[in-house]
Amino acid sequence: MIDWMAFVTVFGAALGSSVFVVALYSLGIRFLATPVADGSGASNGPARDDEEDDIEEAEHPRWATSLAYLFFGLAGLAAVAGVFLIVPALHPW
Repeated sequence: MIDWMAFVTVFGAALGSSVFVVALYSLGIRFLATPVADGSGASNGPARDDEEDDIEEAEHPRWATSLAYLFFGLAGLAAVAGVFLIVPALHPW
């Protein structure tokens, strides 16, 4: 007989944790894409859809880069924690 309540619990935990990891990673990408605010509101170069998309040095605020790396690290830590919980050989209990 299938224990449906256990199945629903595992499904909910897997769905919730995957949404959590994707949200952390996407926040990291969002903060890494934060431009420097110069206050003018106008772009100083060609549009991003031009064929020459060479970006030599992307300038980001230090706080945004730090937050991006923090969110990437948290997403990686959550993924490693999930692998630790799944693989029985990694934990003694």
